[in-house]
Amino acid sequence: MRSEADNCTPHSCQEGGLRQSTGRMKRFLLVLVLLAAAVGGGLLWIRGPVEQTTAALLKAYPVYSFARLRNEVLLRADHREADASNMLIHRDALSGPRDRSVTTPNNDTLYSMAFLDLAGGPVELTLPALPDRYHVAAVMDARTDNAILLGTRDGGGGRVRIGYADSGAGCDAADAAGVRNCRVLTKEAWLLIRVLVDGEADLPAARAAQRGFQLTVPEASRRPAREAVIVPAVPDPATLLRRANPLIGENAHLQAPELAATGYGGGAEAFDALPTWRRWLWRILTPRVFERMRDAVASGSVVTDDGWSKSPPGIGTAEASDAVRAAVALGGLGALPKEEAVYWSATVDSERELLDGAKRYRLVLPAEIPARAFWSVSIYERLPDGRLFYTANAIDRYAIGNRTPGLVRAGDGSLTLEISVDAPADTANWLPAPKGPFTLVFRAYLPDSAMTDGSFRLPPVAPLP
Repeated sequence: MRSEADNCTPHSCQEGGLRQSTGRMKRFLLVLVLLAAAVGGGLLWIRGPVEQTTAALLKAYPVYSFARLRNEVLLRADHREADASNMLIHRDALSGPRDRSVTTPNNDTLYSMAFLDLAGGPVELTLPALPDRYHVAAVMDARTDNAILLGTRDGGGGRVRIGYADSGAGCDAADAAGVRNCRVLTKEAWLLIRVLVDGEADLPAARAAQRGFQLTVPEASRRPAREAVIVPAVPDPATLLRRANPLIGENAHLQAPELAATGYGGGAEAFDALPTWRRWLWRILTPRVFERMRDAVASGSVVTDDGWSKSPPGIGTAEASDAVRAAVALGGLGALPKEEAVYWSATVDSERELLDGAKRYRLVLPAEIPARAFWSVSIYERLPDGRLFYTANAIDRYAIGNRTPGLVRAGDGSLTLEISVDAPADTANWLPAPKGPFTLVFRAYLPDSAMTDGSFRLPPVAPLP
């Protein structure tokens, strides 16, 4: 039996083949269109959850960093059989290579700190009168915004009652008893006090000034000790939500109902309760977001002509974006607002090459730097996770500033710093560098407007042959 194809003429067979081919092509194109629509729709659909999860991570990380440091303080006190909640702890030594609890510490001031639990009522801080010594007492809420700044900027001294309120962060004028009432927008807060030290010989006097800060805590203001466990600076998603969510859950100021689907604010075990695809989305996005945060911390100096970063908008305040706040929590936890202190970092030299201890550098500082309190340049090794810490060196020098003894200035008052691993012939102005990548951080406390408005800038770091 012959088929229909066997009976066709060459012309009719060609037409039939064309019709079949055209039909197959139409079906193929239809499949492609449907597949593209599905993929496009999927991409449009997943964009929302990606943006939500990224926003949740950036919003949660500063809260996590607050809880991480609080836990370390509580755990150290627990080893001494003490409850560090609402306990003012004076650290009577300047920061050095062994201090790695908080990234980018300074080597200029003594630190005192307390993690305040205000759910049961206010606490009272007494500040000594220190007219001739720079000091600042900052109270940060649980997302690390500076809600209260006291000290040299307002004359110092006096008594301050610090409590929780759901609005109106800041301080009132002193009452008839001379006490100022101050408010923080979260039920836990971080009190961080800095007291300036004028070199090793000044340490005894600085410690005496430090002990003048006293915290009075009514028994009703104490709560049972919190769980204190050590957690990493850069967490996985489950750890991030497990440590941040309890704080978020009890503080309206931290909550964001629009992010509930991501697990943000949903309790300590929120991550495990998420749908599988949501958990995978967190796992995929988290390392990428932290990488972008590290890049933001490290690259702020790359985009400027002089190689020194600029203060991020709103740094240390409620006006900061979540991205800025998260990057600061990673690279400069506890930073003050720019009206109190300016922080500039340099990661590249004048030739746009990364700073590295394998090379030698020179930095020429002008005779006049517009800071009413003090200034310094610190040098830090740069860890892969973006954090910055001091490293040991032969002369125990981690910073050079306007109070460093023995510096040699040029005839015009300028100061030339030599930056290298190995000591130069003249070590008077030597800033020892770590072996490997490093970052310079310039600090100016109580900066003048020339510094805050950008009209004053530092020169680039110059490589030496």
